[in-house]
Amino acid sequence: MAANISTPSTGSSERRRIVSHVDVAVQGDVRIVSFQRDERGMVGFDIVRNYFASMMLEHTHGWNRVVLDLAGVPALDSAALGPLVQKLREVQEARGKLVLTGVDAPALREIFALTRFDRVFPILPTRATAVAAATG
Repeated sequence: MAANISTPSTGSSERRRIVSHVDVAVQGDVRIVSFQRDERGMVGFDIVRNYFASMMLEHTHGWNRVVLDLAGVPALDSAALGPLVQKLREVQEARGKLVLTGVDAPALREIFALTRFDRVFPILPTRATAVAAATG
């Protein structure tokens, strides 16, 4: 899959790369993965499911400090949760950090509570606090 790479205007240390509806911002040694939202601020469920089920592990291979920004994501299913746990294991083995933010949708919060993933994954309220946690 082709990637479009663009560099933001001067004064920013972030670099964005867009891969199939996925944005990756780099701040220091932390990579922030987020999903492009539609005009209503939502991310299509199929986009998220396909990314986690077929791309996420390969796309993020070797990244040891990762923030997953799930803002606009309505829910996750087992096809997404499995790779998310695999990535957490990979990051922990490398002594890195995987932090979640944007877990705002009621269904998404419920899924994390029911699976007790809210006790396994650090879930922080803002991207800035998530990046700080992933850095340290």
